[in-house]
Amino acid sequence: MKTFLKILPAIILSCLSASCNHLSDEAKEMIGNYYLTTVSENEPLMELNSDGTCVLHAIKPGVLSYTVNGHWDVENDSLLISTDGKAASVSGDTTLVRIGQIPTKKGYAIAGFNGLSLTLTQDGNEYVFARRGQTSDNKQTSSTAAEQ
Repeated sequence: MKTFLKILPAIILSCLSASCNHLSDEAKEMIGNYYLTTVSENEPLMELNSDGTCVLHAIKPGVLSYTVNGHWDVENDSLLISTDGKAASVSGDTTLVRIGQIPTKKGYAIAGFNGLSLTLTQDGNEYVFARRGQTSDNKQTSSTAAEQ
């Protein structure tokens, strides 16, 4: 019994840390940085992290960019993102472009995912994001490896 009581805190800590990462199996396959190349080749629009956090970048090239922190997951073939609705950082001229209200919950239908690209649809529009960077198994995606 004494041995069990000694390891109980470790078991509880392990369970708590595992419960923090609630990503679905589908989401775990999609971990990485995603670029919308028509907007930016250098800065990802979405950073989907393995711990379920994400960083979203809104970019108006040459004018304004800002980031929003949040959490993400995949459910029922949809990418679901929740944020606190606040810009974490802003760079550029806010007098030219207003940021406006940042949604706290957003969902995108996943039209396709092949490991190198993610196709999302919303309001009848289709967006194809190129995936670069680390994946869930710490391998670099082909497009990143080819660039280095």
